Amino acid sequence: MSVGVEEACQKVECGLKEVLLVTVQLEKAIRAEIERALSHSRVVYKSPGAALAAAYSGVAPSDGTPPSFITGLAGVGKTRLRLAIQRILDGNRKISLDAAHPPVPLIDYVDCVVGQKGSVSAVLRTFASPGTAAGKVKIGQEELGWECARWMRVSGVCLFGGDETQFMTQSAAASTLITRTLLALAQLQVPWFVIANYSLGWKLRSRPPESTQRLLSRPVVLLPDPPASEDWVALLSAYQVVLDEAVSFSLVDHRVELWNLCAGLKRLLVNLLVLSYWMARSAGSPKASWAHVRQAFNSVRYATARDDVNLLIAHAGQKTSLRKNLLCPFDGPEVQAEAEVFEDQLRAARQATVALRTVQASMNRQERAAIAYINKTANPKPEPIAQVIKLQKTRKPRTLNGMLDAAAGFMESLDDGSKK
Repeated sequence: MSVGVEEACQKVECGLKEVLLVTVQLEKAIRAEIERALSHSRVVYKSPGAALAAAYSGVAPSDGTPPSFITGLAGVGKTRLRLAIQRILDGNRKISLDAAHPPVPLIDYVDCVVGQKGSVSAVLRTFASPGTAAGKVKIGQEELGWECARWMRVSGVCLFGGDETQFMTQSAAASTLITRTLLALAQLQVPWFVIANYSLGWKLRSRPPESTQRLLSRPVVLLPDPPASEDWVALLSAYQVVLDEAVSFSLVDHRVELWNLCAGLKRLLVNLLVLSYWMARSAGSPKASWAHVRQAFNSVRYATARDDVNLLIAHAGQKTSLRKNLLCPFDGPEVQAEAEVFEDQLRAARQATVALRTVQASMNRQERAAIAYINKTANPKPEPIAQVIKLQKTRKPRTLNGMLDAAAGFMESLDDGSKK
C-alpha cells in the first residue's frame, strides 16, 4: 500500500513469475533430456583426446540430431522446463586437457532464445566461440554451422535448448525460415530440445516429409495439471505466499474455480490474479477478494484470455471447432490419455457454469435480492479514509424585501455606533 497501484501490480506479477515449480510432467521431461545428455557424453568423449581431435579436425558430418519438440497450449508452462534445466545444468568452468594446450571451457548446457532473430546465422552465433559470436571472425553461414559444432564439441556441451521460436514466424516466408533454422541446429550434433506452440507444430507438419521426420520425431506434449492434482495445489500454495498481502481469500479453497477461469494455464492464472489485485486497489481496497477475481474474469482486459478459455470449454463439451493455436497437432495413446483428463475437467467447468446460470435464471426477484445482499455483506466496501471536506455555504436567492431589510439593519448599526 506504500506504492502506487501500477507499481504494486508489477511487483506482484514479478513475484508470481519467479515461482518455479517442477511438476510431475516437467520432471519426466527434464529427466529424459538429462539422460540424453549423459548418453551423448559417454559416447562422444570415450577417449581423453576426443575434444582435441574435434579442435583440430572438426566434427564429421551426419544426418543430424532430432530435437525433443516440446509443445503445449500457450501459458501451460513450457518455458518453466527450460528455466529448470538451465538451473540444473549450470556448470561453466575451465579445464586443462593436457600440458601442451591452454584450458578450455567445460559447459553443461547452452540456452538459446530465438525471439525475433531474422536469420539462421543470427541464431547459430549463440553457439559459436566468443570471437565468432562477437563478429570478430568473418565466416559464411555454411562454415558457421561446422564451426559451432566444433566449438561445442571442444567445450563439452551435451545439451542445448531453443525457446520463443514462435516470434520467428511473423514473415510471409516464416515456415521456410524456421524449418531451415531448426535443420541447421540439428547439424550441431548435440542433444537438444525446442519449445514451440501448437501453431508452429501445425506449420512444420505441412512441410516436406524429409523435414518433418527429422524435426518432429520426438514430440513432448505438456497439458495443464488437473485441479485436484498435488501439483496444482502446490502451485496455488506457492502463489499464496507471494500474494500474502494482496488477497483476502485462500487460493487452495478456490482451486477448482480458479482452474475453470483459466483452464489450468499458469500464465492466464497469473494475469487473472494480478488483474484482480489491480481492480481491488483501484477501488480503494488493500486486498483482492473473490468478488474481484470474478470481476477480473469478466473485464475487458481479460477478454482475449476469456475467449480462449471459453473456446476450450465449448470444444470439450460440444466438439466445436478450434483454432490451430488451441488444437494439439500430435496424436497417440499416451497423448490421448492425458488429453481426455484435460477435456473431462473442461466439461466439468462447463457443467458448473451451466448449473450456475440455471439457478440464477430460476430465481425470483426476492431471491436475487437476497443473494445480492449476501454477496455485498461477504465483500464489504473498504472504509473511506477520513477527510475534512469544507462545503460551500448555500446562499438563499436575493429578493427586494431581503435587500431592504439588510440595508435597514446596516443603517441601524451605524446609528448605534455613533451614539456610543
